[in-house]
Amino acid sequence: SPAAALSSATRSRVHSKTSKPISCLAYLSTAVGCLASNSSSAAKLLVQLCTQNLISAATGMNLTTVDDPMQRKFLPSFLRGIAEENKLVTSPNFVVTQALVALLADKGAKLRPSCEKAEAERRGPLELANALAACCLSSRLSSQHRQWAAQQLVRTLAAHDRDNQSRPQTFADMSGDLRKCSSIKLEAHQNRVTNCGWCNKKGLLATIGNDGTVRVWNVTKNQYTLQQTCIFSKVEETADENLSTLGSPSDPSLFPICWSVSGKYLAAALEKRVNIWLVNGGKGLLDVQPHWVSALAWPEEGPVASWAGDTLEVLLIGRIDGSLGLIEVVDASTMHRLELEHCYRKDVAVTCIAWFSEDRPFAVGYSDGKLLVGMKEPTETGTVILIDAHRESITSMKWEPAGQILLTCAKEEAVKLWVNGSGNWRCTYSLSHSSIVNCISWFDLSGKGEDTDLMLATGCQNGLVCVWLVPQKVPSISQSSSVSSDGWWDRDCRSWNKEGYHRTREACCVYQLKGHITPVRTVTFSSDGLAVVSGGVGGLMNIWSMRDGSVLQTVVTGFGAIQNTIWIPEVGVAVCSNRSKDVLVVNCTSEWIISNHVLATCRTALKKQGIVGLNVAPCMRAFLERLPSMLQEQYAYEKPHVVCGDQLVHSPYMQCLASLAVGLNLDQLLCNPPVPPYQWGSPPDLTMWNPNEWAWLECFSATVKAAEALAKGEPFPDSFSVPDLEPVPEGELAHVMDNSKWIHGLDEQIMSWATSRPEDWHLGGKCDVFLWGAGRHGQLAEAGRNVLVPVTAPSFSQAQQVICGQNCTFVIQANGTVMACGEGSYGRLGQGNSDDLHVLTVISALQGFVVTQLVTSCGSDGHSMALTESGEVFSWGDGDYGKLGHGNSDRQRRPRQIEALQGEEIVQMSCGFKHSAVVTADGKLFTFGNGDYGRLGLGNTSNKKLPERVMALEGYQIGQVACGLNHTLAVSADGLMVWAFGDGDYGKLGLGNSTAKSSPQKVDILCGIGIKKVACGTQFSVALTKDGHVYTFGQDRLIGLPEGRARNHNRPQQVPVLAGIFIEDIAVGAEHTVALSSTGDVYAWGSNSEGQLGLGHTNHVREPTLVTTLQGKTVRQISAGRCHSAAWTAPPVPPRAPGVSVPLQLGLPDSVPPQYSSLKEEIMETIRARLRLLYHFSDLMYSSWRLLNLSPNNQSGVSVYNAGTWGIVQGQLRPLLAPRVYTLPMVRSIGKTMVQGKNYGPQITVKRISTRGRKCKPIFVQIARQVVKLNASDLRLPSRAWKVKLVGEGADDAGGVFDDTITEMCQELESSIVDLLIPSPNASAEVGYNRDRFLFNPSASSDEHLMQFRFLGILMGVAIRTKKPLDLHLAPVIWKQLCCIPLTVEDLEEVDLLYVQTLNSILHAEDGGITEDNFHEMIPLDSFVGQSADGKMVPIIPGGSSIPLTFSNRKEYVERAVDYRLHEMDRQVAAVREGMSWIIPVPLLSLLTAKHLEQMVCGMPEISVDVLKKVVRYREVDEQHQLVQWFWQTLEEFSNEERVLFMRFVSGRSRLPANPADISQRFQIMKVDRPFDSLPTSQTCFFQLRLPPYSSQPVMAERLRYAINNCRSIDMDNYMLSRNVDNAEGSDTDY
Repeated sequence: SPAAALSSATRSRVHSKTSKPISCLAYLSTAVGCLASNSSSAAKLLVQLCTQNLISAATGMNLTTVDDPMQRKFLPSFLRGIAEENKLVTSPNFVVTQALVALLADKGAKLRPSCEKAEAERRGPLELANALAACCLSSRLSSQHRQWAAQQLVRTLAAHDRDNQSRPQTFADMSGDLRKCSSIKLEAHQNRVTNCGWCNKKGLLATIGNDGTVRVWNVTKNQYTLQQTCIFSKVEETADENLSTLGSPSDPSLFPICWSVSGKYLAAALEKRVNIWLVNGGKGLLDVQPHWVSALAWPEEGPVASWAGDTLEVLLIGRIDGSLGLIEVVDASTMHRLELEHCYRKDVAVTCIAWFSEDRPFAVGYSDGKLLVGMKEPTETGTVILIDAHRESITSMKWEPAGQILLTCAKEEAVKLWVNGSGNWRCTYSLSHSSIVNCISWFDLSGKGEDTDLMLATGCQNGLVCVWLVPQKVPSISQSSSVSSDGWWDRDCRSWNKEGYHRTREACCVYQLKGHITPVRTVTFSSDGLAVVSGGVGGLMNIWSMRDGSVLQTVVTGFGAIQNTIWIPEVGVAVCSNRSKDVLVVNCTSEWIISNHVLATCRTALKKQGIVGLNVAPCMRAFLERLPSMLQEQYAYEKPHVVCGDQLVHSPYMQCLASLAVGLNLDQLLCNPPVPPYQWGSPPDLTMWNPNEWAWLECFSATVKAAEALAKGEPFPDSFSVPDLEPVPEGELAHVMDNSKWIHGLDEQIMSWATSRPEDWHLGGKCDVFLWGAGRHGQLAEAGRNVLVPVTAPSFSQAQQVICGQNCTFVIQANGTVMACGEGSYGRLGQGNSDDLHVLTVISALQGFVVTQLVTSCGSDGHSMALTESGEVFSWGDGDYGKLGHGNSDRQRRPRQIEALQGEEIVQMSCGFKHSAVVTADGKLFTFGNGDYGRLGLGNTSNKKLPERVMALEGYQIGQVACGLNHTLAVSADGLMVWAFGDGDYGKLGLGNSTAKSSPQKVDILCGIGIKKVACGTQFSVALTKDGHVYTFGQDRLIGLPEGRARNHNRPQQVPVLAGIFIEDIAVGAEHTVALSSTGDVYAWGSNSEGQLGLGHTNHVREPTLVTTLQGKTVRQISAGRCHSAAWTAPPVPPRAPGVSVPLQLGLPDSVPPQYSSLKEEIMETIRARLRLLYHFSDLMYSSWRLLNLSPNNQSGVSVYNAGTWGIVQGQLRPLLAPRVYTLPMVRSIGKTMVQGKNYGPQITVKRISTRGRKCKPIFVQIARQVVKLNASDLRLPSRAWKVKLVGEGADDAGGVFDDTITEMCQELESSIVDLLIPSPNASAEVGYNRDRFLFNPSASSDEHLMQFRFLGILMGVAIRTKKPLDLHLAPVIWKQLCCIPLTVEDLEEVDLLYVQTLNSILHAEDGGITEDNFHEMIPLDSFVGQSADGKMVPIIPGGSSIPLTFSNRKEYVERAVDYRLHEMDRQVAAVREGMSWIIPVPLLSLLTAKHLEQMVCGMPEISVDVLKKVVRYREVDEQHQLVQWFWQTLEEFSNEERVLFMRFVSGRSRLPANPADISQRFQIMKVDRPFDSLPTSQTCFFQLRLPPYSSQPVMAERLRYAINNCRSIDMDNYMLSRNVDNAEGSDTDY
C-alpha cells in the first residue's frame, strides 16, 4: 500500500536525520508544493486535508470530510476516512500530514488560494494555525507532537508576517475576534436622548432627552433604577414652541446638562430657559434668560469655605449673544441672577465655559476663536483678558485636574495648552494633529511626585485618537513649543524612549490609535487611566488599553453618531447616540479588562502583521489566551533541569512559546506593571505587581530586541538600558547608542580588542600585593624563598583577592579568573598534576567561570573550594574522609563541581584541616569530611562524604562558618549568636571547659554583641565584632593576651593591645593571626618560626605587634596561610546577592593598537562606553541564550518571531559576544559530563609496522573503526580519550603515543592517504586565498566514509575537551558550516575563485557581447550541470543533465549552481557534527564564530617562543646557563615550520592550545650527561627536551634541526617491546 511505502521512507528519514537521503516523502512534498502553488483548488484541498487531519489528531474526532464530492473521488484511499482515531497519531498518514504541514507553514501566504470572498470569511488565513493551536493544547498528543505543532505554528505565523505587506487601516474589532463584553440598555426617554452627565459624588447618571425631561438614574453593575424625572418647566410668556420642531439634534452642546460640585443640584438649559433641580427634591427652579443659552458651567471644585454645609452654589451661563450671567442658588426655592457685564462681548456666541473653582478665573470660549479669562467680581487690574486663541470657533475647553493648565480645542488641527504666568496667559504647547480635532479629555488623576505628567486624549475628524503626555511642570520658556503627532505614525506604541522623554520634558504623543474611519466625537478615560473609550460618527465605539494601545472592545451601537460617553466607575461605559431613545451601558470593568487583555494584545499584534480571522479560529483564540499560563508552567517545569545543567537548553517547545510571546507583544503586557502611561517612568507599586514573576521573559525580550537592533543597525528598544555606564563627553551618548554608526565592523574590533588585550583596559585596576613568610615551594612567587618582612610581588598586581593556604597561594582577579602558585602535592593547585609552581598560573579548569570566593585549608594534605558567580561550588586537592564533598575519598587534581550542592545558593565557605563547611543564602549550614570529636556538628563522630545539613541549627539563619584543625564555629546572619562544636582542647570552643561537643553549643559571652567574623586556627579561635573589637580563646600562647590574662583562656576575652584600635578584618593561619585596622595598619601575633608575622625575625610573638613595613601602604585586605601571609591594597568587593554579576571596572586605554585602525577616529570614552554596552548585551545573551532557538534548520527567513536570533544564526552578531557567553556554558557542560577518576579511556590497538609484506591500513581508519563502536560517554575524559597500544613497538602510552597517533592521523588526512579531505580548488588552480586549506570531499559519501567523518568529529570534540589541538588546515568555509553559519557566494569565492568568475561571466553574458544566438558557441555548457569542489562535473539539480541551459534561464542556472556548491558538503558536515556531539555540546557551536571554533580545535598555528618561555621549567640547569640561552636563541631563529616540527619532536603535537593556560604540562628543559655535540632527545609523554652539552650555538642549532627532521618515531628504549609484541597470529587484516 502507498501508506506503508511512505511510512518506511519517512522512518528512514527520521532515523538518519543527519544524512537525509532525499526520501520519496521529500520528493512527494516538493511535487505537492509545486502543484499547490500553481492551482488554487489544489492549494485549498491541501489546506483542508491538513487542518482536518490535525484537528482529528488533537480532538480524536474524525473530521475527514472534503466538501466537494467531485474532489472526494480523487483522494487516495488512505486519506478518505481515518476511522480508528487512536491510531491516527502513530499512523503513517500523520507523518505525511506533518510533511505537508511543514510545506504549508513555509510557503505561507504565497500558497493562499485566491478563493471567493465568502469562503475566505469562513476560513480565514488562520485555518492552519487554528488546527496547529488545537494540537498544542491537546492533551491527547505526546509532548513531541505538541512541540512539533508549536514549531509549525511559529513558522506559519512567521511566513504570514514575511509575505504580508499590507497593513490594516483600522484596528477596530468589527469581525468579533474578541470576547464580547456584556451590556445593558437604559430605556431612558420617549424621544431621542441628547446628552448625559455623571455625578461622582452621588454616583448618579443624568440623561436629557428630546421629550423635555431630565432623568436621574442609579446605575450599578447588574441593574439600574430611575431615581427621579425632572420635567422642564414651561413659561407662559414665551411662544410655546413644540420641542420636536427643533428638528434633528445636531450638537449636544445645545442641550447643556451639568451637576453642581456637591451633587446637590442639576442644571439644564433649553432655549432661553435654565432649569435647576434639587436632586431627589421638588419641582425645581426656573430662570428665563434674555437670550438663548449656549453654555452652562458650575465650578469643578467646591467652594473653599464649605464650613456651614449650606453654601451658595453658583452657575455660570453663556448665551448666544455673547453675554454672561451668574445664578447663585441658595436653596431649593431661592436663587439670584447677576449679569457679568464686565465680561460681555457683542454679538459673538459663547460656545463653551470652563470654570475650575469659584476663587479662580473662569474661561469662556467664543465662536470666533477668542478666549476670555475673567473673574465673577470685577476687580481694578485688567480683570478680563481676551486672548486670540484659535482661528476657528472654540469647541471645547477643559482644565487639567489641578486647575493650572487650560486645554482648548477649536475646529482646527492643533489643540493648545494655556498657562497663567505672572498675570499674562500664554500658550505653552500646541499639539498638532493630522486632521481637525473634535474632542478632548484630561485624565483625572495626575502623576504623583515632582515632575510628573498629565495625560490627555484627543479625537480627530479623520478617526484618529491620540493620547498625549504633558509635563505638569510648566516650561519656563516664554515661547510656545509646538509638538506634532506626525512622524509618530508607524512607530510602535511603547517605542518612545522613557528615559529620553523624561530628560527633555516635552509633550509627546504616546499612542496613535486607529480604530475609526469616521470622525471621533468623544473620548473619555476610565477612572484608573488604564483605558480610553472613543466614540464616533456611525455609532462605532472602541475601548482602548492604555498599557499597550490595543483594542479591548469594539461596540457598534448602530444608532447614528455617538454624542457622549461616560465612564462609570466599577460599572463600565455609558453611551448615548443621537438616534436612540436608550442609553447603552457596556460593562467594561477593570476585572474584565484584565482577564481579556492577553487576547486583545495578541490580536492587535497579529493585525499589525496583516493576519486576520481570529473570529473563525476558536482554538487559536484559546491558545493565545492560555499562552501566559503555558509559558509560566513550562518555564517552571524546565528551569530546574536547565539550571543544574541536566538540560543544555530549554526545549524547542519552550523556545517557541517564548518567541510567540515576544512576537505577539505579550512581553510588554506581562513584564511591565499595570499602570497608565503617565506612570511609566515612576517606580512600580510592588504590592500590586511582582516584577520577578516575568523577569525571565523580560530579559529574553530585551535580548532578542537588542540583538535585532544591533544586527540591523537600528535604535535599541527602550527596555535596553546599560547599567554602570561610564560618563562620556557631551553629546557623545547619542553616538554610543546609535547602532547605525557602529555596524561596519567597529563593534567587532572593540570586542576583539577587549578580549585579546584585556590589560589595555586595566580590568579591575592594579593593586600592590605584599607577601612574607615561608616560600620554598614557590608560594611567594617572585617575592622570594624565606621572607621576613613584607615584599611586593608585581606578578600579583591584577589581584582582587589573595588566599594563602598550606604552602600555596591563590589569586582571584577582578574578572573572576583564578591563578595559583606554590606546593602542588595532592593536586592542591588544581592544575591536573602535583608539580610545584613558582609563578602564578591560571587554573584552566575554572576558566570561563567567574570565581567570587575561594577558601583553602592551612593544614593536613591541602584542599580548596571555589564559589562562582553563577552559584557553582568546586573543590579539589586531597580527598581524604570525603572532605571534597563528592561522595568518595578520591583526590581531585582539577576543580570538580560539588553536585550535591546544586540547587542551594552558597554564600560562604570554609576549609578546615580535614573537614569543610558551607553556608547558604537562606541560612542553612552544611558540613562534610572527617567527623572526629564531633567537628561536623551532626551529633556524632562519623565521617560524611557528602554535604549534610546541621539540623541542630535548623531554626536559625546562619551567616558565617569557620573550620579549624578539629573544631568549628558558626555565627548567625545578624551576628547576635555564636555556636561552637568539635574538639575542646585548650578551651578553644570558648565554653569554659575543654570537653568535645558533637552538636552546636552557644558561646554565651559572644552572643548579643554583634559578631562580624570568626576564624579558627589549630588550637585557638578568634572573633571580630562589628564595632572593631577582637576576642580570642584557646591555647594561651596563640591568643594575643599577656601572661597574666591568659589563664582564663577557655572563655572569650578582648585582646587588650587592640582595645583602642578599630579592627576591620582578621585572618588566621595555622598558628598565627593577622589583624587589619581601619586606618590600614597591620598587626600580627602568634607562631613566627618562618617569619610569617613579617616583623623581620623568627621569634614567637605573644601580643599583637604592628608590622611597621606596611605602614602608609594603604592596605585594604589581608590573608594568612600555614606559614606565610599576604596584605594588599585592592578594596574588598562589596558582598553581592548570589546570581548578580560583578560589575567590571573598565579603565581607559592609552591609545588604539594599530590592528584596530578603524577605531582611530573615535574618542576613547566613547569606545569604552560602547564596550560597556556590548558587555551588557553579552550579559543579556548569557542570561537568555538557552531560550533562543539557535538551531540553523528552523530559520527560513526573518520575521518578528525570530528577529533577534537571526543575527546570531547568520553569524554577524557572534563576534560581538564577550567570551564568557560561549566559554562558560561549554566549560560547564564539559565539566558536568567529564568521566571522573580515570586517566585514560578504552584501549585501542594500532599497527604501524607492516609485517609479511602487507601494508597496514591508515591509522585513522584503524582507530576510527574501533572508536565509533565504543560508548560515547566513555570517551569524555580530561586528557586521553582512549589508550593506544602499538603492536610491535616499544612505547607505552603515557600520553605521548596518544598524542603522536593523533598527529599522524592529521597528516594522513592532509596527505590524502585517507580520502576525507581534498585541497581547496584554489590550491590546484594556484589562485586566490586558502591555497593551503582543505575541504571535505563531497564525493566521500559511502557509509564507511560517513562513519569516518563521524570519527573526525569525535577527534575534534576530543581536541576541544582535552585542550590538545589538532594539526588540521581546513578552509574557513568548513568551520563556518560546523558552526552553522549560512554560507554566501563570497565564501565560495574564497575557496574557488575561478568557478565563481565563470559563473559571473555566464550571469552577465550580455556584457561580453554574448546574445541568445551565439550563447551556445561561447558558453561550453549545454545543460544544468556544474563543477563540484573536487573538479567533477555533476548535475546541479536532480535530473539537471537533461535540462538545457539557455540564454533565458542562465540566471536560474547560476543561482542553482551556487546553491549546489554551498550545500554540497552538508552530509559530511552533519556527520562531523554528529561525531562532535559525542564529546561536546554541539548546540553551543551556534554561539561561536568560525575563527573561535578553529582555535578551539586547532589551537594557534603560530608557535610562539614567548608562550613556551612562560610555561618552561628547568631541571639540572638554571635559566642563566649558556646552554639555555643558546637554546632560546636557536628557537627564535627557527621558522614557524621548524618550530612546529620542534613542538612535534618534544610533545608529539604540532600546535599549542589557543590559550596558554590550557597547556596542562610544563615544558621541561633538562641537561643530560651525554657526549659533547650529540643529538638532543625528548620524551613526548612528559613534554621534555634533554640537551647534552654543546660547543657552540650554531652546532646546537644544527643538531636540533637534524633531530626534529629525522627522529620522528617515538622509540625511547626497548623495554616496552616485550609488552607490545603482536601475539595474535594472522590478525593482519584488522590493521
